[in-house]
Amino acid sequence: MDEKINIISLTDVIEQKVRKEQQLAVYEQQLNDLKTKKFWIEKEIQMAQFIIAAVRGEISPQAIIQGLLENENKTDG
Repeated sequence: MDEKINIISLTDVIEQKVRKEQQLAVYEQQLNDLKTKKFWIEKEIQMAQFIIAAVRGEISPQAIIQGLLENENKTDG
């Protein structure tokens, strides 16, 4: 009788471990999705800041072109 209780308990622990691993995989995917969203929101904020500075005249037209070229080179490589 004692052995049967230990086998059931071990089975429960294994099942719980598997469930937790599955739950962790779901959370890792959600985290990756959130990191991607965060990246793009940060890029949108940077672009808005760049546009605001350009409109205010804080950035010369040459600096705007240079900034666009540098950004293009970063995305290519």
